[in-house]
Amino acid sequence: MDLVTYKPEQDKAGTFMLTVTPAMDLQPITEGRDWLFVLDISGSMKGKYQTLADGVSRALQKMSPNERFRIILFNNSASELTRGYIPANPENVRKYIDKVGKIAPNGGTNVYDGLHKGLKGLDSDRTSAILLVTDGVANVGVTRQKDFIKLIRSHDVRLFTFIMGNSANRPLLTAITDASNGFAMSVSNSDDIVGSILLAQSKVTHEALHGAQLKIKGIKTFDLTPEKIGSLYRGQQLTMFGHYSGSGQAKVSLSGKISGEEKVYQTDFAFPETSTANPELERLWAYASIEQLSREIEDFGEDADMKQAITDLGIQYGLVTDYTSMVVVRDQVFKKLGIERRNTKRLEREFTAQKERAAQPVVQRRADTARPMFKSSNRPTTRSSGGNSGGGGGAGSFDLVSLLFLLPLAWIGRRTKQA
Repeated sequence: MDLVTYKPEQDKAGTFMLTVTPAMDLQPITEGRDWLFVLDISGSMKGKYQTLADGVSRALQKMSPNERFRIILFNNSASELTRGYIPANPENVRKYIDKVGKIAPNGGTNVYDGLHKGLKGLDSDRTSAILLVTDGVANVGVTRQKDFIKLIRSHDVRLFTFIMGNSANRPLLTAITDASNGFAMSVSNSDDIVGSILLAQSKVTHEALHGAQLKIKGIKTFDLTPEKIGSLYRGQQLTMFGHYSGSGQAKVSLSGKISGEEKVYQTDFAFPETSTANPELERLWAYASIEQLSREIEDFGEDADMKQAITDLGIQYGLVTDYTSMVVVRDQVFKKLGIERRNTKRLEREFTAQKERAAQPVVQRRADTARPMFKSSNRPTTRSSGGNSGGGGGAGSFDLVSLLFLLPLAWIGRRTKQA
C-alpha cells in the first residue's frame, strides 16, 4: 500500500492518493473456470456466422477437461444451446461444435436478453467469464445503455466482447465491458476470435478479491473516488483519491471475498499534519472525480447536478472537460476583466515542487512497512524504473507533474474513442 499526500496548512483539508496492489494472496486457479459463450445469431450475422462458429469451435478445443462451458444464443430472444454448464471434455466439445455449426442466422438483435439469460446461471463458487460475440446494434428488447450497466454491475463476473463488423454499438459494448473489468475487441476472422479468447483466458488465471471495500478509520476522509471498487484482480492496482482533515494514525482495512471466503487485510499508518511536496495531487483528484462523474453521465444519462459539478471542478482546477474549455488571451485582458490567475499560481507551485523533488533522493511511498497488509516470508519485491521498490509497486515512483500532463491526452483519447 502506497500513500502520497498534499496538505500545505495544518487547519485545512489535505489531498491523498492511496494505491493498493494485490499480490501473493491471489493464487492460481486450479479448480477450473466457467466460460459462458453468448453468441449473436441474428440475421445481420449472415456471411459472418461461419467465421464465428469456426472461432468458437477452435476455442472450445483448447479448453482443459476441468473447465466448463455454456452456450447462449440470441436473436429476437435468447435460448440456451447447452443445459447448464457442461465439462469441456472431448465428447461434449465435439457435440456442441457440431450444433453451433448447424445454426442458421435470422431475426433481430436482442443483446440484453442474451446477457440476462446467461447471467442467471452463474455459479458463485467458480471463476466465471462471459464471451459475447456480436456484430450489430441492440435493436430488440431493452436497448438503453443504463439498463445494460445495471445488469452487468449486479453480477460479479468479467465480460469480454468480440465485435464483428462496423455496425455495432461500440460505446455501449465498451461501457458494459469496462463496468465488468473486461475488454472489448474488434475481430475479423476466426484467428482473431481464438486469439482474443486466449487473451481473455489470461485475465482469469488467478483468484480475485470480489466485492472489495476499502475503509479508513481514525482520520476523517471525504470526496473519495472511486466511490465503489468492485473486484480487484491480480496485477491490477486500486488507486483511490480523496481529501482528509486532521492528522495522525489511521486504521486501514481492505475486505472482500476470495473463492467465496471472507478476507480482511488491515494495517495502520500516519496521515501527516502538513505535506507540501506534491501539490499536483489536487488536480489529479479533480481529474479522477470528473472521470467518475462523466462515466455516470455516459452510463445513465446527463444530470444537471453532475454537469454543474464537472463544470465547477474544471473551472476551479483549470481542466478541460465536456463542459469547460480554455481561451488564450493576453495578460492585459486578465487585468482588465479582473480575472484571478488561479491556474498560473497553481502551476508555479507544481513546477517548484517538481524541481525540489528532482534534487532529492527517491522517496519510498510504501505506507504499510511497519505492519504489512499481507504477511508472507516470501513476499515479492517489485522495482520501478524510478528506483522505488516495495510490494506497493509503482504508485510512489510516478512523477506527478508528468502524469498530470498526460491527463489531457487521456481525456482527448477517451472522448475521441466514444465519438
